[in-house]
Amino acid sequence: MEKTKTSKKALQGLINDSMREAIGHLELPEATRRVKKLLNRNSKKLAEVYADILKRELKKKKKAEKFMEDAVKGKVKKGKKNKAEKKEAE
Repeated sequence: MEKTKTSKKALQGLINDSMREAIGHLELPEATRRVKKLLNRNSKKLAEVYADILKRELKKKKKAEKFMEDAVKGKVKKGKKNKAEKKEAE
């Protein structure tokens, strides 16, 4: 299994740089301290959200891999039958 973990700080740096680069291409006046502060705050919030998304995807991936390993070994529990399947079995 891969051991890749992206930190919030690294994500924040990537997002912040990308936003500054995108804004730099626009015909706007130079960014003031207030604008830079706002960009930093927003990039921090976005990094938190993306870190959470990445963590959840990794968790789902691990769960799916574990399920497949257990299925190969024959350890899979049978799921609950719905009402239609129960009537057919009788």
